[in-house]
Amino acid sequence: MYLKIPIKKTRQKVKSKKILALILTLIFIPTIVFSYSPVPDKKIKIAVTTSNLSTILNEICKDKIDVITIIPTTTSPENYDIDTKTIKEINKCNIVIYHSSQEWIKNLKWETTNLGLIFRELKTKGNLMVPYVNLKAAQELFELLSIWDQKNKDFYEKNFLDYSFKVNFVATEIAKNTTNKHNKKVVCNIRLSSFLEWLGFDVVATYGKPSNISSSEMLFLAKKIKKDKVKYVIDNLQVGTDVGRTLSNDLNIKHIVISNFALGNSYINTLKSNIEKIDKALE
Repeated sequence: MYLKIPIKKTRQKVKSKKILALILTLIFIPTIVFSYSPVPDKKIKIAVTTSNLSTILNEICKDKIDVITIIPTTTSPENYDIDTKTIKEINKCNIVIYHSSQEWIKNLKWETTNLGLIFRELKTKGNLMVPYVNLKAAQELFELLSIWDQKNKDFYEKNFLDYSFKVNFVATEIAKNTTNKHNKKVVCNIRLSSFLEWLGFDVVATYGKPSNISSSEMLFLAKKIKKDKVKYVIDNLQVGTDVGRTLSNDLNIKHIVISNFALGNSYINTLKSNIEKIDKALE
């Protein structure tokens, strides 16, 4: 006795499975490709978390892209609470670029409804107020833009090189006049330490957000200032100035406030302004 195999029905089932597989492939491929291929042929809209990123993008891209800055320039980006209006604007974007230290971005991914929105973490580490770190970030962004918007690659490259020249020129001029800062002892907000060390300061102690500092930590800072004969305390505009102001009043030392993020849509002008404030206090 032979077993009869219903060949026709089996073929129909195989054919149905192939069609289903093709449909699923067509559904999932666009999502995968979109993450690695250029953004669709239209003006790109990019949301960035800080002004340090938006100023670089504006220098490189000019009017070729639209950029929105999520966090106000005078606000700390660490624990930012995004409002509904901003989320609606982000949903209109193609890409969101953020710093690795911004944990709240995880919540933003859940709150956005644009399924094609690309989230990209900036790989460059360090304080972007330091010129060589800023330029490293600029190169990373230029390379990404050259992939996302290939037709404007040459335009972006020219602007990137121009921006690099300007930043290097300003950084070199600053470096020529840092002798008044070398080995001067300071206490500062922890986010500013690498920038101040780049200038030549000796950072003997750091502190975090004013709201997180205990009375025992304030006592430690006061003792450290007295022991090391520190004459300057430097605050981060975005984080708050209460710690520096208190130490300045209690210990009769100079209080300096500088910005850790680009103001007025210009990194270079902010860098110069920070130096001017420091030099004025050192006179």
